[in-house]
Amino acid sequence: MSKPTWIDQTLNAAIRRQFTSEQLADVASLLSRLGIQQAGICLPDWQRYRPDLSGVQHYLKLCGMIDLSVSELDWIEQAGIKQIVVAANAVSPVDFTVKLEAVMIEADRRGLEVTLLLEGLAKLARPEMLEVVSRISSYPLAAVIYGDKEGNGDSLTTFEQITALKNSLNCPIGIQASNAYGLATANTLAAMKAGVRQVVTAVAGVGGFAPWEEALMVAKQLAKIDIEIPPDLANGCQRVVVALRLTIPEDKAVIGPAIFSHESGLHVDGVNKDPWLYEPYAPELVGLSRRLIIGKHSGTTALKTKFAAWGIRLEEVESKKLLASVRALSVRKKSAISDEELQRLYLFS
Repeated sequence: MSKPTWIDQTLNAAIRRQFTSEQLADVASLLSRLGIQQAGICLPDWQRYRPDLSGVQHYLKLCGMIDLSVSELDWIEQAGIKQIVVAANAVSPVDFTVKLEAVMIEADRRGLEVTLLLEGLAKLARPEMLEVVSRISSYPLAAVIYGDKEGNGDSLTTFEQITALKNSLNCPIGIQASNAYGLATANTLAAMKAGVRQVVTAVAGVGGFAPWEEALMVAKQLAKIDIEIPPDLANGCQRVVVALRLTIPEDKAVIGPAIFSHESGLHVDGVNKDPWLYEPYAPELVGLSRRLIIGKHSGTTALKTKFAAWGIRLEEVESKKLLASVRALSVRKKSAISDEELQRLYLFS
């Protein structure tokens, strides 16, 4: 299975927030440090504010994403971008065919390679989809991206349709999955299993795309693609999110700071015996570390483990006594307790 080419959509969130050219370059620099090499720029969004993208292009290769409109081809040159991705709604075949013909003629005149992003395929039965394929198969397309903007697809359908596209077209196939119903990562995985070459994502899933870090990990862990994971993946993605002036939940998959936190006594005991019982991969793989949360759900194993890390060996009797104080404080606070509070309880219990 070949390594995917990521087409990152994170910069579009910054463009919509009217970031300056310098701020866009800073975000691009952070993306580049993560190993992201290519970004898609939504040119209708760019056209509203027209920031200079030359600084961004020091870090990332850009492709301009436009609608199926000849007039929008002018924006490609104005933005200083050489590659284009044209989005078309395949559900309206007559209008789609006429407009695509016009865009392909004009793109050829300008010497531009066209990647076609086909939206709406998830709504079509196989014969209808193959009819659309027959309408585009004669064009010299650099790639065809299976788009699911409304999030209607499921992983089984996505796999079957991507496979049909691969068997019917002589160009690389890609995937752009929406997270409208929380299925973007699953559908992206299905597409990678079917052999897509281009994957449209965004860091932390900003803009409703498949979260890049999740797609990266499923490519590594589930699709078994030989792909490199940045050693500081979680913190790197968090820096991008902060630069965009956004926040992520503490339990955000892959990059959330609390995803390797354990409070339940059963969990702590299991993780101590075998981390694979509750952790799908080592925290260090994404630059995080395991944390023990002490609260009302904790058990004596958590307390002993916590104190052992501080060089203190708790006896069974004192751990049970301390646990009663911990649970009482946690209930009063309606939250977990801090290390400082735990140490005070130990000293004065």
